[in-house]
Amino acid sequence: MTKPNLILVERKSGRDTESYLTPLKRHFEVICVSSGKQALEQSMPDAIVLNALSLHSPGARIARQLKVRMPSVPLIHLLLRSGEESPADAVFCPPFTSRKLISAIKRLLRPAETVTTPESVLRCGHVTLNLSRRVLIIDGHETALTPKLAALVEAFLRHPGETLDRRWLMKRVWNTDYMEDTRTLDVHVRWFRRVIEPNPNQPCYLKTVRGVGYRLDIDVSPPDDDQVIEPAFAALEL
Repeated sequence: MTKPNLILVERKSGRDTESYLTPLKRHFEVICVSSGKQALEQSMPDAIVLNALSLHSPGARIARQLKVRMPSVPLIHLLLRSGEESPADAVFCPPFTSRKLISAIKRLLRPAETVTTPESVLRCGHVTLNLSRRVLIIDGHETALTPKLAALVEAFLRHPGETLDRRWLMKRVWNTDYMEDTRTLDVHVRWFRRVIEPNPNQPCYLKTVRGVGYRLDIDVSPPDDDQVIEPAFAALEL
């Protein structure tokens, strides 16, 4: 079966990055370029990974250029630290595993892999959301949701392993840019934690990313390619 084409925008650091590239090459035809301009000169890829860890900046300008020129191509942005603005479809900050990175790319390439039935069921790990009935199912136990709770849970289940910005969540669920009072979001997050967490006071699934938002860590991938990506694998002159 033909592998999807993936452009990796990465400025070489002189270090051996083969341990990082090898897992990607198992799943994708990887084309390595060193700038956004070179990426735009390539044939239309299936996905793009922008490794800002190897650049001299967070790469926001390059990310915007790529999304303007190729808006339908999934863009994954690797950043040194959270909180940086990015138009990418997914953002990762180290440390993270190559398995999670590959899983995110495949999920963006094949949104149909999300399990959907005539009742519109969304599954992520051991958590199931019936969108049409607005029912959350965890280990066989059903809980009815309000429309806003269902929208919030849906946002997390569609982006497992990704940090979701508080502003993005407020816009997505409540359709507002007003950020002076986000207690409504906090209340809904606490409710979701009470349902999903063994101990809501020490969350192991729905985690707070300080200064940014929240991340749902539910592993939906098979246990392979578990190479941890640390900042040291690329140049860090940011």
